[in-house]
Amino acid sequence: MFFTDIIAIVASFLIARYIRFHGESIILNQWTTFGFIIVLLLLVEHFYDLFNHYYYAQVGRVFFKIVNVWIIAFVIYVVVGFLTKFYFLINSRGFIFLFFIIYPVIISLLRMVIIPLVLASFFSNQEKRIICKYVGPDDRFLSLCDFFEHNAIIGIKLTSSETNGGIENFHEVFLLSEKNDYGELYKEIQKFGVQGKRLHVASKLLNELSLNWEWCKIDNIPIISFKLNGYRKWQDTVRRVLDIILSSLFLITVSPLFLIVTIAIKLDSRGPVIYKQKRCGYNGNEFTLYKFRSMYHNNNSTKERELDFKDFIEKKTAKGKVINTAEITTIGKVLRRASIDEFPQFINVLKGNMTLIGPRPPIPYEVKYYKDWHKDRLKVKPGISGLWQVYGRGSMPCDSSIFLDLLYTLDRSLSLDLKLMFQTVPAVLLGKGAY
Repeated sequence: MFFTDIIAIVASFLIARYIRFHGESIILNQWTTFGFIIVLLLLVEHFYDLFNHYYYAQVGRVFFKIVNVWIIAFVIYVVVGFLTKFYFLINSRGFIFLFFIIYPVIISLLRMVIIPLVLASFFSNQEKRIICKYVGPDDRFLSLCDFFEHNAIIGIKLTSSETNGGIENFHEVFLLSEKNDYGELYKEIQKFGVQGKRLHVASKLLNELSLNWEWCKIDNIPIISFKLNGYRKWQDTVRRVLDIILSSLFLITVSPLFLIVTIAIKLDSRGPVIYKQKRCGYNGNEFTLYKFRSMYHNNNSTKERELDFKDFIEKKTAKGKVINTAEITTIGKVLRRASIDEFPQFINVLKGNMTLIGPRPPIPYEVKYYKDWHKDRLKVKPGISGLWQVYGRGSMPCDSSIFLDLLYTLDRSLSLDLKLMFQTVPAVLLGKGAY
């Protein structure tokens, strides 16, 4: 798939260049444009999981992913070109139009016609299929085997303790869960997942999440996949370097906005501009979190909020519904809607209390009401954004949001962090789940 995408990009570039420039000698900014386009498209395709062959179980999903990649790549090209005054990119409207018309045609032909034929042919050989250890109800095993047999393009071969070859020789794990509670599902994932191996999870509970990660549904049961990644010190080192560089650049870039927000908060209501609050970080250690103040000063409703959070935990209320909007200032509503109130947390990132991507840091009284399985979200450093912020935010009840955080802790990697950074921007711009 990577190879065919390279072919699609190169062919689209050469055809668009030939039509627009009529075979003239290649000049410097054409080489830099070529390099930029390759890196841009391959990165966006990676973020949309277009190198995961399991999505070919539903070819229609692959097509819509290609459409998303096409639109986003076009927008990024134009925006980067505008911001840099097309210093290193081709500014010919004819070339840009031609490339972004030719590319989707070629990539769709290769991805929707050629790749499915190649995958179906390759996995028609039973020996080349990926052996998955099956965990789940015994009475579902044979029907699942039949499903994967009739959908050879997926390339999965299930095995259990009763099948030939046993369960020792497997590359991935397939978990079919019948649990109706996120805590129980999480325990199953912990119990049957194998570090370093891909885990496929099929559960009706996943229908309640807006992850959009499923590569297939069997009897209306979504299947998502991720790899259980263990702790890697070198990744933490790289993550810290990125935290320092990106948060510094962000704070420098938005410093004029800080001045405007400061004036707006002061004119709107009395009280400090920066709101300081104790939060629980890595391993539950407390630190001071910074936010732009969005509520009235000294409203003395901490106990009330604690009781609201207790309802959030016990009654499965969406967090956005336990917020008393009467406490929020006029400018605070704007800041919260655009997530600007969170911007001072980049100072927390510089200090090392937080990281760019990770579970949100809870308030100490929230941890007091945590169930035992909830506490695992404290095993990694808290972040400004994460799975919950991108896919749910205030629209999700407690167990759902914490389950997303725990999925992140299990699947944590630099690749996932970059993907979530990429997806945070549209989530913030659209105000998804903001409260």
